[in-house]
This record gives sequence, structure tokens and C-alpha cells, in this order.
Amino acid sequence: MTLLALASIVFLGIAAYNLSCAFVDIPTGRTSKMMMAARKQQNAKKEKLLDVYITKIATLLAPFLRLDRLKRNRLQTALAIAGLELTPEAYTARAWVTAAAVGLCAVPMAFLMPLLSPVLMGLAVALWFSTYYAAFNFVRKRRKLIEAEIPRFALAVGQSLENDRDVLKILTSYRRVAGRDFAAELDQTIADMKTGNYENSLLRFETRIGSPMLSDVVRGLIGVLRGDDQRMYFKMICFDMRQIEQNNLKKEAAKRPRRIQRYSMMMLVCIMIIYLVVLCTEVINSLGVFFG
Repeated sequence: MTLLALASIVFLGIAAYNLSCAFVDIPTGRTSKMMMAARKQQNAKKEKLLDVYITKIATLLAPFLRLDRLKRNRLQTALAIAGLELTPEAYTARAWVTAAAVGLCAVPMAFLMPLLSPVLMGLAVALWFSTYYAAFNFVRKRRKLIEAEIPRFALAVGQSLENDRDVLKILTSYRRVAGRDFAAELDQTIADMKTGNYENSLLRFETRIGSPMLSDVVRGLIGVLRGDDQRMYFKMICFDMRQIEQNNLKKEAAKRPRRIQRYSMMMLVCIMIIYLVVLCTEVINSLGVFFG
């Protein structure tokens, strides 16, 4: 009976899926695979077929969402940095659709395997958080990579000011040795400077990154544009950044013993669980023999 109910639920889900695809005009699997193959030949960003379906459904649900203006602007900035061509509403709807797809599976499991339903609900909540905050995590990691390069950038600017005070030339020269993420920001800044005001371009560069260390560097570059001698200023901020970098390395080194201790405790708990399972199995078998 349980097997028949499970088969009925599976076939009902397949029918509901195909009917939903027909209503929302989602292409068939064969058509979608052909489209993905064409994108791959064009060297487009790799994307899973399931993500395409979820994004399509989220785009249809996006007009019904209303976001707070502050949260929407923050999310839109994160999406622009992450390179996701989605509106904040569509991105939020995608997180809800992903969580709902797993959460709905808990309904039939409540009748078939009741103990599995809370697990699926917890998984749905975890998927919502991981999907929604993926863009913010990407921005945070990217900012961390850029901030790690700012002391080297400040040192290069300070050395270049000894011979040249052309800010555009200094940025273009450092662009050749910059990391991938920092180079992308420099490309945008250099393009802004070539087509607009130098000072405004540097201020936009500072706003996009949002790093206090970069704010110090931009302040010095703006001073150079205004005709000030900033060589001593860059020597001072290079010294300060070197101290900050050393403190960060010390903090990172101090975290490692605690991480090792945490993993050791996890391993100890796993070993205890293994012994406990074996002990309980032997006790149950012994009781069966004793009462048998």
C-alpha cells in the first residue's frame, strides 16, 4: 500500500510539473538543452538547467513582491557586483521558489516517512538562506580579496609619485599587475576618468568597494589631482596598512588552534556515536537471545 501511494505521488508530481510548465510557457527539456549547448558554444557563463527553470518561475512571481527601498538598493548593488542579471525582486523570488520546492516535498513525506518531514523543512530554510545570501557572500569575499591588495596598490602609488603625478597614468600602470577583481574595478575607473571628471570617477571607485583603506588611498589621489604633494601622506598610510596587515595575520594565526580543536571535538563525537551504535546493537541482539 505504501509503495502504491508513493508511486501515485510521483506520477501526480510529474503531471503537475508538466501542467505548470505548459501554463507558464517553460520550454521542454530537449529545447532547454539545445539552448544551453548554444550558450556553451558562445562561451557564456555555465548555468544549470534547473537554475534556468527556477529563474523563469521567479521572474513570473517577481511583480508580486514588494521590497523595502533600502534593502532593494543594497541587494541591487550586490547583484551588480556579482554580475547577476536579475532584479532584486526576481532574486528574492528565486530564493523563495528554491526553498518552496524542497519544503513542499515534506507534505507527502509526512504521510510516508514522518521523521523525514522536519529534515526537509530544515533543508528548505537552509536553502533559502544560502540562495538569498549568495550574492552578499560573493561581494564580501570579493571585497576581502580587493582589500588584501590595497596595501600593495598604495605602495605602488607612493613610488610612482616620486617620478610622475599623472593619476590616470599611475592607475593604468598598476592595472597590468593587479589581481583579477581589483583589475576589473580599475578598468571601470579608468574608463570613467577618460570620459568624465577624474575626481568624481575616483569617488565612485571608492563607493563601489566600500573599504576604509581604499578611502585613504582615494583621498590621497584626489589631493594629487588638486596639486598637493602627497608623497609623505602615502608613506604614512603605507606604514599604517602594513601594521593592519600584520595584525590581521596574527588574528588569522590565532584562529587556527581553535579550528583544529573544534574539528577534533567533532571527530571525537563521531567516534563516540559509532561505539554507541555498536554497543546498542549488541545489547539489543543479546536481549533478543535472552528473551527468545
